[in-house]
Amino acid sequence: MNSRLIGDMSVSEIGLGTMALSLDGRPDESTAIEVICSGLDSGITFLDTADCYCLDSESEHGHSERLIAKALKEYKGEAYTVKVATKGGKRKPREGVWPIDGKPSYLKSACEQSLKNLGVEIIDLYQLHAPDPNVPLEDSLGALVELKQEGKINNIGVSNFNLDQLNLALNVAPIVSVQNSLSPFDKTSLDLIEFCTMFGIALIAYSPLGGRTKAKELGGKLHEYQYIAGTHNATAQQIALAWELNLSHIVVPIPSCRSNETVQSCAEASEIKLSSEEMVLLTNSIEAEPN
Repeated sequence: MNSRLIGDMSVSEIGLGTMALSLDGRPDESTAIEVICSGLDSGITFLDTADCYCLDSESEHGHSERLIAKALKEYKGEAYTVKVATKGGKRKPREGVWPIDGKPSYLKSACEQSLKNLGVEIIDLYQLHAPDPNVPLEDSLGALVELKQEGKINNIGVSNFNLDQLNLALNVAPIVSVQNSLSPFDKTSLDLIEFCTMFGIALIAYSPLGGRTKAKELGGKLHEYQYIAGTHNATAQQIALAWELNLSHIVVPIPSCRSNETVQSCAEASEIKLSSEEMVLLTNSIEAEPN
């Protein structure tokens, strides 16, 4: 698999999001570890997580980070090449909602706990999970700058930011990535791509297939993806990931997978090359009305 840059890190152009391995409906731990290791065997070298990816209980907080640490410890390959991104700024879920907390004191304590959960001395990429409307953005990001100066994080990123917020963030911290939703069903982040490409900021695309339910229906709801999939001997889901990769060299999709077969299929999408005509057709596709 080819590589892309996130700050000073060279990572696989498709990463693996681990949220689905920690929330409701997740597989058992041994299966989840197998999925992560299968992704690494398929050429993935970038794992994304957050401290709040867990079930709604105190003992669960940090579940996804600890799962990654176990998987990397058990992995038989070259685990040292793997880069891990985590996020802070949201607390554990309460009745399906993640409360936002961007206070500097909370972010610093969250980062300390993430270091322990991941079993590392420095976090490759630490991202502010979302802007806190009750805390000045300068204060939240200032805490991350201090953490970087203290040698606890290597790169700083943000998540769920619009263009205006990203512009403001760049005046406060050396931002290397913005992690936003981007999929054939959600194109609101397309306006960020030209800006991020210009400034060399990675756009880490979460929910790149639109979420678990829509991913299954992708070819039926967006007929263009199924049509082009047929011409490439691929799946509609692989075509969606290829479309995102072809938007710009700064886009890094991170599908969240629960099976070895799915993660391997997603990794194979990096081999698909789309023509300019196919890209236009896919970009302009509109969700079909239900029959």
